[in-house]
Amino acid sequence: MENSFNHRINRLKASLKNKNVENIIILKDENIFYLTGFYGKDSDSIFLLMNGDMYLFVNFIFLEQAQKSITTDKINIILYSGDKYEKLSEILKNYNTKAIAADGSSITYADFIKLEKFLNFQDKKLLNPGKLVEGLRVIKDDVEIFNIKKACNITDNAYSSILNLKSSGILKFSEIKLMHEVEKELIRFGSDGRSFDAIIASGKNSSLPHHISSRENIKSGVLLMDFGCKFENYCSDITRTVFLKNNKKTNEIKKIYDIVLQSQIKAIEACREGVSCSELDGLAREFIKSKGYGENFGHSLGHGVGIEVHEEPMVSRKSKTILKKNMAITIEPGIYIKGIGGVRIEDLVLVKENCCEVLYKSAKACITLD
Repeated sequence: MENSFNHRINRLKASLKNKNVENIIILKDENIFYLTGFYGKDSDSIFLLMNGDMYLFVNFIFLEQAQKSITTDKINIILYSGDKYEKLSEILKNYNTKAIAADGSSITYADFIKLEKFLNFQDKKLLNPGKLVEGLRVIKDDVEIFNIKKACNITDNAYSSILNLKSSGILKFSEIKLMHEVEKELIRFGSDGRSFDAIIASGKNSSLPHHISSRENIKSGVLLMDFGCKFENYCSDITRTVFLKNNKKTNEIKKIYDIVLQSQIKAIEACREGVSCSELDGLAREFIKSKGYGENFGHSLGHGVGIEVHEEPMVSRKSKTILKKNMAITIEPGIYIKGIGGVRIEDLVLVKENCCEVLYKSAKACITLD
């Protein structure tokens, strides 16, 4: 972790230098974890880089966890009680620097006002560098790639286990019960927990891209499953659509299944370093449009995955991001028909120089479970 820590801090310093800034206050838990190794969910912590000195401010609840997580003596762990900004202000009094940045992607208005008040009192200007740490996180290092691949392997195993239930077993579940069954399998195969609430959408519910799993019994026909897990705080995210026996609407949905699959394959084959996110989205979208279903694909093609299951870059029509080696993104086209159902096929891929690596082994051929 020490090598990763040094590498990430050096990248942070270089990014700050490019913006003519030397110092930064970071409040977002995921960004603090990325830089320090300490992850306190909703911890109300602060990471401060000031003239090369580093501080982590934590309250009592997270003190021991921080002490165990921080493996370098380069970070000073500061215990605070009461208002964290008062403790921060005590440290800042020791520095004459007149400008300091705050991680602009996560700070609330209330925090901004309070922080600005303390800094103005010390005649320090508050700067907004934008999504600076997220900009570093888009390129995964070896440790991150290992953890993401492990999370994907766990997800593959859980999916295979669910398929082994066959139609006769799955049809005994409600959507919520199958959601919990998926989560149980993720834990059984070694995950730290789910990366988000699984989407289990049966029948016409599958036309809702972010359907909330319900108490409805799973029906014969289409079944969309979108789920993922965490391993060492890194996420996976997969979607597969399968069929449970047949009903009168199955044939139409199987037709769109093939269109979605071909669209996804085209995007995966085009995914490599140097391709823009908007170009990748457009390639998949134009194919679906050419088949007459353009209005039925209403969301972006994908998103970045890492410490958060949705992070930069967004793979969308409006994105200006150019793909770079070791970005981890999803490719997940879908077609959704109200009152009938929908299909989404999602893989997590790692961008390479001349191709991309699909991180799942779970088959994508259209299948009807016995």
